[in-house]
Amino acid sequence: MNHNSEKINIIGVASCYGAQDMRCAGAPNILKKLRLKEALENQGYNICWNKNIYPENLPVDQASNTALVLDICKQLARQVHNSVSLKERFVVVGGDHSCAIGTWSGVYSGLNDQNEFGLIWIDAHMDSHTPETSPSGAIHGMPLASLLGYGSEDFYNIEKNGQKLKPQNLCLIGIRSFEQGEADLLNKLGVKVFYMKDVRELGLKKVLNLAKEHVCKQSSAFGISIDLDAIDPQQAPGVGSPEQDGLNGQELSDCLAKMNLSEHFLGIEIAELNSDKDYDDKTAKLAISIIQAALK
Repeated sequence: MNHNSEKINIIGVASCYGAQDMRCAGAPNILKKLRLKEALENQGYNICWNKNIYPENLPVDQASNTALVLDICKQLARQVHNSVSLKERFVVVGGDHSCAIGTWSGVYSGLNDQNEFGLIWIDAHMDSHTPETSPSGAIHGMPLASLLGYGSEDFYNIEKNGQKLKPQNLCLIGIRSFEQGEADLLNKLGVKVFYMKDVRELGLKKVLNLAKEHVCKQSSAFGISIDLDAIDPQQAPGVGSPEQDGLNGQELSDCLAKMNLSEHFLGIEIAELNSDKDYDDKTAKLAISIIQAALK
């Protein structure tokens, strides 16, 4: 399909300081080497891939990790803000999933007066911890709580102060590993969650369509955030925190391609690709096909 050279900005986040395992920082360079840019250019897009976002200073302890993640999220939010305010779509390539705080904070501020947006969150985990409920203290388990206005105010005040995402505009898909504290928060807020058992009962195609309908009810624009651990580790071994019995990667790609994501689609974020755990670039190639499908 020719997209008449519509411009898309790829933003690489070469950082894993929000996770316990630091090895997903290389993901943007892996996808660059595997020709993500050229794959999207072949679909007719004009692709701009600026230099990757790196942390300013290397950490010495857990506290400085937090400062680094904050710095990275602020840099990322600025770039996403610029893309959205120019009405250009984006592809964010993490890093660990803490980058979502930056991505969707930038969306919120970039949309300006009409800043209500919907978000489909595809993940094995809820990522809705606050520092009080998190067993590990790792920030990649906290991005959704931050976007919903909970947890550390440093994170939920990026770009603009306060809540970026309304609970009724959010839908989670593929969940199968979580702790009580984060489930309690999402339940309290009435967030729509499709657990893996729901996906198996209803089928992924139906779940994705229901999710899109749900997040678009009260918002004029929406995006998708994907943690590659949502996919079954048989097909996506190269992830930070694999969980058995996940989504079928090829089916996810096929369903996204058929969804016709429309002009209201802001962009896609892919996180947690760990090439050290991958073999034959299986997970990385799947990530590229998912991005291509979403931008069909």
